[in-house]
Amino acid sequence: MKKYTALLLASTMMLTALTGCGGAGGSDAQTQEADGPISLEFWHSMGGTTGEVVQEIVDEFNASQDDIHIDCIYQGDYTTGGTKIQAAVSAGNGPAIAQIEVTRVGTYAAADCLLDLTPYAEADTEFDVDDLYPGVMDYSYYEDKLVSLPNGRSVPVMYYNVDALKAAGFDEAPATWDELRAAAAATTDPANGVYGYGCPLGDSWYYLALMLTAGGQVYNDEGNNIGFNNESGTKPLQLWLDMVNDGSLYLPDGDDYSSLSALRNAFMAGICNITMQSSSQYRSLADNSDFEVGVAFIPKDVTYAAIPGGSNLVSFGTNLSEEEKQAVWTFMKYMCSGDVAGKYAAMTGYLPTSDAAVNSEIYQETLAQYPYLDIAVDQLEYFVKLPFDEAYAEIKDNVIGKYVQEVIIAGMSPEEAVQNMYDETAAFYA
Repeated sequence: MKKYTALLLASTMMLTALTGCGGAGGSDAQTQEADGPISLEFWHSMGGTTGEVVQEIVDEFNASQDDIHIDCIYQGDYTTGGTKIQAAVSAGNGPAIAQIEVTRVGTYAAADCLLDLTPYAEADTEFDVDDLYPGVMDYSYYEDKLVSLPNGRSVPVMYYNVDALKAAGFDEAPATWDELRAAAAATTDPANGVYGYGCPLGDSWYYLALMLTAGGQVYNDEGNNIGFNNESGTKPLQLWLDMVNDGSLYLPDGDDYSSLSALRNAFMAGICNITMQSSSQYRSLADNSDFEVGVAFIPKDVTYAAIPGGSNLVSFGTNLSEEEKQAVWTFMKYMCSGDVAGKYAAMTGYLPTSDAAVNSEIYQETLAQYPYLDIAVDQLEYFVKLPFDEAYAEIKDNVIGKYVQEVIIAGMSPEEAVQNMYDETAAFYA
């Protein structure tokens, strides 16, 4: 309870610090040299090869015109970058443009920190936000204001070693939990240190993904507590416990995002044959594995479901000049344009955000080479809406995620864990 009280206090302090916040106006980088281009900072959280793609796209934007220069700055992963953004915004020096994890959009929108993009979108005759897929626009509007645009959106998917599953007699990807357990058991080889299945337990996203396929919902209808304080919440935890007990579940070292990386490495090394990761990892896994990498929906218990994730673009430029705000919009819509969004999706595995992106030449050419690239697009019809408030991000990361690990690592029962999730979320909204 002490930890929970600290979480509640920290969340409350964050909202207090952000209330009435200004942005971008305090940064020396948000300036316009005399007779020179407008210079704006863009903070992002894409490292490695994905970060190189982001930089390439920004360089292409800068080269395409002479009026705006974007300074592309990597600030660390979502956790590290999010902390830096929070500190900068609280100090009145938020970046003109930032890529933030989608569940954090509501926090800044509620504190009135984000630039309202509505007038720029309405006045634009060349770019129509209605052309973007409805599912990826769920985190774009707050109180009827357009406050963000989708960029780097993803869904959790199942990756599998096609060669290993075929050798064990499975010609198709597991589509149900029972099929998942059967395939995992059949491809487990304890003598050689090979496991059938691995899942990143440091990230509640994958637990919630399974919970949704068991018929639950993230929040209740009243929007003030979890919507899985029942079998839909306990069954995923019991599934994982059963797989730990039969020896088919690989447990990566580390927590939070470190376990994601460890699990990807184990999958590519052939240590586990089935795993759950973001759709954005497809290109990387396919390019660095010595076997055919298959991609499929998260297996279902009673229904298919897709829980959205990834990032959106926002602007903290509420104090910028009108000319600078227009420059912000110009860059943000560029990132969402068909060819650019198509390139980003093709080069990474992130979700293309519109028909124009799917039909872009680069996406279609890449799809011919990477046939599972559009699995994420196929899941759009199963997208679920997530809570859009300042509390959900903290609950997801620090309440739900905590008790998932308590079950698998510390021996707490699934029933007690879900009840604790329910009780702590109720206290948050009391």
